[in-house]
Amino acid sequence: MSQVTEVASLQWEAVRPEVTHDIFGRTLLAGDVKVVLTRVAPGGEFRMHQDKYGHLFYFISGEGMVKMKDQEFKAKPGLIVRVLPGEAHAYANTGTEDLMLISLNLPPS
Repeated sequence: MSQVTEVASLQWEAVRPEVTHDIFGRTLLAGDVKVVLTRVAPGGEFRMHQDKYGHLFYFISGEGMVKMKDQEFKAKPGLIVRVLPGEAHAYANTGTEDLMLISLNLPPS
């Protein structure tokens, strides 16, 4: 069934508080592929972890860092990060404004 939704009408919810600090999401799509508009407050972080599913992160605004295994990248608008299932990864807001991204959870192929 088709659907039209104003993003502002969706509630911000804490994202996985067992491995995060100051990260909130608005779920845009839930199912085999999950799509979340994610807001990372200044100083917020998603600690290093592994998931059974993959991710695609598209950074919209703000600044931060992304870690994948032993590599680190600057998170900035326009950066796309693909994380394979089982790959260790983390990200954090290193700036003074919210770090915003679209996060897709992708089922293993």
